[in-house]
Amino acid sequence: MRPQKLTMQAFGSYGQKTIIDFTKTDQNLFLVTGDTGAGKTTIFDAIVFALYGEASSVSNKKEGVVLQSQYAGLELEPYVELEFTDGQEQDIYTVRRVPRHLKKITRGAAKGVGTREITGSVSLIMPDGTEYPQKESNGKLQEIIGLTKNQFMQVAMIAQGEFMELLRAKSDDKKKIFRRLFNTEMYEDIAVELGNRKREKEKDIADIRTRCQSEAARVKLLSDSVKNQGQDDCGQQADVLEESLDKLKKQIADGEIVVIGEFLEILFRYCRVLDRELEKAEKSYREAADIRDKKRDEYTKAQQLQQLFLQLDQAESELAKCRELTSEMEKKEQLSGQIQAAWEVKTAGDQMIEKRLEAEKTEAALKELKNRLPELLKRQQETDEEEKKAEIEQSQAQEEFSRVSEKAEKALELFKQIRECRKKVQNLDKEFQQIQKQEKQAKDAFEAAEIMEKEYRKQAETLSDAGEKLAVCQSKMEEIRMMMEDHKGLLGIYQEVKKYNEIAENLKRKYVDVKDKYEKKHQEYENLRRAFLDAQAGLLAADLKPGSPCPVCGSTEHPSPCIPKEEYKELSQDKIDQTGKEAEILRKEQEKLSGEVKSNTDLRDARERHFGENFEKLQDKMRRSIPELPESFSPGQAQELIKQWKQQIQTEGLTYQKQAETLKEIRENLEELEKRKPFLKEKLENFREKENKIQAALEGARSELTGYSSSSDFSSEEEAENARNMAGNRKNQKEEALKKTRERAEQIRDKRTKTETLIYRYETELPERKEEKDRLTRAYEMLLQEKNLTEEQWKYLTDTYEKTAAEGLKNEINSFRSRQAAAESSAQSMRTAIGERTRPVPEEIRCRKEEAEKILEASGQLRDEIRSVYKENQAVYDTLAPILTDRKRLVEEHAKLDNLYRLVSGNVSGSRMDLETYVQRYYLEKILDAANRRFQDMSAGQFELRMYDLEKAGEGKNRGLDLMVYSTVTGKEREIRTLSGGESFMAALSLALGMADEIQESSAAISLDIMFIDEGFGSLDEHSRNQAVKVLLEMAEGSKLIGIISHVTELKQEIEDQLIVTKDEAGSHVRWQIS
Repeated sequence: MRPQKLTMQAFGSYGQKTIIDFTKTDQNLFLVTGDTGAGKTTIFDAIVFALYGEASSVSNKKEGVVLQSQYAGLELEPYVELEFTDGQEQDIYTVRRVPRHLKKITRGAAKGVGTREITGSVSLIMPDGTEYPQKESNGKLQEIIGLTKNQFMQVAMIAQGEFMELLRAKSDDKKKIFRRLFNTEMYEDIAVELGNRKREKEKDIADIRTRCQSEAARVKLLSDSVKNQGQDDCGQQADVLEESLDKLKKQIADGEIVVIGEFLEILFRYCRVLDRELEKAEKSYREAADIRDKKRDEYTKAQQLQQLFLQLDQAESELAKCRELTSEMEKKEQLSGQIQAAWEVKTAGDQMIEKRLEAEKTEAALKELKNRLPELLKRQQETDEEEKKAEIEQSQAQEEFSRVSEKAEKALELFKQIRECRKKVQNLDKEFQQIQKQEKQAKDAFEAAEIMEKEYRKQAETLSDAGEKLAVCQSKMEEIRMMMEDHKGLLGIYQEVKKYNEIAENLKRKYVDVKDKYEKKHQEYENLRRAFLDAQAGLLAADLKPGSPCPVCGSTEHPSPCIPKEEYKELSQDKIDQTGKEAEILRKEQEKLSGEVKSNTDLRDARERHFGENFEKLQDKMRRSIPELPESFSPGQAQELIKQWKQQIQTEGLTYQKQAETLKEIRENLEELEKRKPFLKEKLENFREKENKIQAALEGARSELTGYSSSSDFSSEEEAENARNMAGNRKNQKEEALKKTRERAEQIRDKRTKTETLIYRYETELPERKEEKDRLTRAYEMLLQEKNLTEEQWKYLTDTYEKTAAEGLKNEINSFRSRQAAAESSAQSMRTAIGERTRPVPEEIRCRKEEAEKILEASGQLRDEIRSVYKENQAVYDTLAPILTDRKRLVEEHAKLDNLYRLVSGNVSGSRMDLETYVQRYYLEKILDAANRRFQDMSAGQFELRMYDLEKAGEGKNRGLDLMVYSTVTGKEREIRTLSGGESFMAALSLALGMADEIQESSAAISLDIMFIDEGFGSLDEHSRNQAVKVLLEMAEGSKLIGIISHVTELKQEIEDQLIVTKDEAGSHVRWQIS
């Protein structure tokens, strides 16, 4: 890459469009000279900005509106345009980049004073003239150059301060720089990944330790009472194994996981003992169950026979009661028939009376309607005549209303025209007077505007740069806002870290508390379980008799039967199970808390790292924006520094804001005056013309008003309105009267029609109703004879008994007969079922059954206890066996990872150099080879740069990238810091040139034919300066274009081609001085 032409406009200190043609120089070595602050380094800033979108190195980063020149108005767009070749095919590329900048608002309320921010853009023109897609231009540019921005800065720009710092930097600081340049972060990633994997293995091993402790705590032991029921050799063997298990459990609980193998072996043997004991207990339980079943069957049969005898007694008792009620039931049956007959007669009598009353009512209604009909006919004739009369009156009123309404409308229209004409005359008169006043006011305003315009222009010239200054302040305030947001984020992270610490402490306290509770609850469970088994053994022992076999072991001798303790007699299996569940819940909670403590600690460490990274970023932003910062400061001090800077910018901003507002007001007034002056003049000339037109219109309106004659039938509008309203009211009254008359006539016609209809219906129905009445009377008299009842008898019965009483008596009789039949059938069935058997005595049989059940229950509880202990312990063994295998594998893997991680990360005693540093020594060695060729030339063969000895580089701390200087005069190495100022510059320049060679060589086939060297020559004596220039001239003999940025006078004599940079009130300017 070689620059051909650079164009800048409104960029940095360059206000107007500035073009630098690099093809004008006759030599490849040229001097960029000018006073301090003239804008020399800005040229390199512009090249970097065009290629990468940022203007300079990390230590002095500039972007956005900061790049916008203060020497150009906001209406001038800032941009940088660079033409360059690719170094191979000599194809020319053109990149044009516009930074983010401010622009004046041209519309709306803020027009002329307010500003808005314009987004930056980039345009890349390819050698064939096509434009590359904007979104992909940045990636294409880096592909063409072949270097990242950091690499380009190291290769193309040698700044004295930065490379002097690199020369003297410690190994750890050099490692960070080399990591960016040579992409060696992968080696650091290897160390980080190994560390993460090592910590994961440690976590897995810790989890296994917790699981082993939890599982070992679940192991149960047989109670003394259970062991006493077994054989002597089995009981002794169990005692020995339980003693060993209990001891090993305590060791595991204390964290001695190494004994887990021995613990598993003993647990396996203990499970085999439990298995044999379980078989014996199962056999004893089955024998006791057979005996219990026989006794239960005997008791069941006795209960069934006893029930048969009880049912026979109940049936005979029921039969005796039925014989006593037979006579009473016969009387109730006779009464039921009489009640039913009486209610049938009553129903027929009620129907007869109802029909008789209906016939009488119909006959009376018919007579009344026939009497009313003549009166209705007479009233209908009268209403018909009234209706005809009302229709005639309504028609007359309608005709009168139409006639009067037509006259009134014509009169009202005439009055309206007269009123409008008078109003027109008045308006024209007022307008004429108003124009005369406006003419005088316009003349006065025009003269005052000319005076004010001169004053406003004078003030506007004084405050012309207020808007630009305000825009810069606003940009700075935006940067401050972003820094305050970053600091706020830091405070949030700090609060999170503090919260994580508090949570960790709480979790640790909870873990200790839960662990103590679990140990106490587990011990309580074991004590209760053993006590319960002792109590069960005591129950069995209470039923033992000399010479009788034991239901558990079968022995006929009982030398030492178990005696249960008084306090455990009420103990139950449910209580033991509940205690066991509570212990299990506490164990799981303990495991959960252990995991939460580890997770919270990892989260806290991650947030602490995040805090450090964000604070470093904030410090970088502050150093780029705030001048005169201390070398180091805390987050709290950072907040105060930002506040102080904000107050300073706000103070400046308020001043510029007031000036900008004043300027805005002045400009608005000027614009208003410029608009008003021609308008006022034109308005003044038009006023007289308008006056003549209005006067002519006024005369015409007055003649029109005089021409209207009084030809109306009414003297006024009010009289016309009243006449029309009165005619309307008379019309409405007649229409309402006609409506009411018609409604009355319709009502009379309707009544007459209804009356005639009812008369016809009643005349038709009356004979039928009389015939129905006679038929029901005959049916009633026949029913009295049929039921053999008089009217007095059936009325008495219906008054005394409800109609449902007969049905109730029938149901009672039927129920009695059903009970009697059921009792007779039950008694016969019971006698057949009992046969010849005698009544049993169930109490004796029940006692024998309960005794057998008690023996079975005790045997079952002993069996369940052995089974429970066996199953729990076998489950623990099945769980721990594969865990033990995993633990062995994890321990081996962790040992390998730990050794490898310590070696790669430089965490081995006597070898503190990490893998990344070791790899970077390879690059540094190649850099020093190239650097020493220049350093020996510049120092006349006196000095040579060397790396710290490899064998000593890892002792104590990492010094793998530290540099020493070897003197050929003394034959000894010494520290870099012992070099003089001039020697240090030559060493730094040589190191920078060597690094540029190595970066370009490591970046494949990249050809970078540009280099700038910024300052530093002032510290050299004449001989050293000549040697340095000689080396640079040798480099420039090839294709590389080298520019030295300096204001040292002697260099102007030694380097003929010079780019001279000057600066005045309009900004920076450049010109070539070619030899």
